[in-house]
Amino acid sequence: MKNERTGCNTVLLYEADAYIKTFQGKILSVLEKEGKLYLELSETVFFPEGGGQNGDRGRIEGYEVIDTKKIDGRVYHILEMPSQEETEKAAEILKPGRTVSGEVDFALRFRRMQNHIAEHLFCGIANKRFGYDNVGFHLSDVVTFDLDGPLTEEEVSSIEDACNKAIWENVPVTVSFPSPEEAETLPFRSKLELSEGIRLVGIEGYDLCACCAPALHSTGEIGIVKVLDRMPHRGGTRITLIAGEDAWKDYRNIDFQMGELMKIFSAKREKVFEAASEFAAKTQEMHLENTELKKQITGLYAENLLKEIHSGANVPTKICFFMKDADEAQVRNVINRCVKEYDGILAGFRGNDSEGYRYVCGRREGLEKEPKALSLRMLAARMKEAFGGSGGGSEIMIQGSAPAREAVIREFFAD
Repeated sequence: MKNERTGCNTVLLYEADAYIKTFQGKILSVLEKEGKLYLELSETVFFPEGGGQNGDRGRIEGYEVIDTKKIDGRVYHILEMPSQEETEKAAEILKPGRTVSGEVDFALRFRRMQNHIAEHLFCGIANKRFGYDNVGFHLSDVVTFDLDGPLTEEEVSSIEDACNKAIWENVPVTVSFPSPEEAETLPFRSKLELSEGIRLVGIEGYDLCACCAPALHSTGEIGIVKVLDRMPHRGGTRITLIAGEDAWKDYRNIDFQMGELMKIFSAKREKVFEAASEFAAKTQEMHLENTELKKQITGLYAENLLKEIHSGANVPTKICFFMKDADEAQVRNVINRCVKEYDGILAGFRGNDSEGYRYVCGRREGLEKEPKALSLRMLAARMKEAFGGSGGGSEIMIQGSAPAREAVIREFFAD
């Protein structure tokens, strides 16, 4: 028989009291779907996925419930299919007509309630102060929701302060089931137009909202509310926050990182930002100096290579050079500068004899069309055969690795 208010066959025990952890219910139906068992029970403490919140997890007769969903008006507890050895036993226990015992993962339930009621509190205050409505909600590792109006950083901070004051006041959180007539007289928030089957979660003096999810008994159980992020979104504001245990774990992680930074910067806690800012400024200054030095070093390599290119007769058709401590960009820059004044192939190597070398080879565009032009792709293949490693590219530029000693590489290019 369907529940008149919820429209499903299952009595939802958590709706009136989310602190019921265990229960017994009769199995109404069992489905096998995509390698999972779907159990429909006469009653449950498990919340099915809905309203932006995931379904509860826990155990039924010792079998793990990995999710709970409401599908076509029916509440299903989803279990992993028992192992082959367990199939016969499970089929006897988990069959229609049997009364089974279940237990919800209450630690997970409580964390989600802390975060969910924190969202109610924040949205209720935002609604009272600015008239904004919550038009989107999702609860996973954090709470993300959208308000339909803009909020400044100062306004968000002010609402956050008010949330935590409400927590310290430890005001009651109530659940009620008004009739359609009663609901018409109540100023409750709702994303949908509701006229029947209404369940309201109230935070005394702060909020009244239509909600299907489990609720705390008081705001004090939220513990703390911390906004992680605010951003403009479709003309409104997207808020990300955490509460309770999640907020405490986040603070503990940040506190640990702060302690490590204090050690790194040899600074007191209140001076870490100042020390980090000074370090960032010095790092940027050093980066600029390093960039300038690299340009100068690259220029010197290019000058020396051009002297070799313009040294007179018998200039080879391919020249290799070594920039052992350079990066790839420096080697490329030398080649790009020098091929403008050279009719052959330039090969730049960086690295060392113990770890091997990386190379870039290039020539001036157009030379590859000359009748006697050496194929760069063929050169890459020959180097791979001679040195091992890898290589490839175009007829203008190739790059790769050469796990060989400098003397061996120079001998190769002397041929």
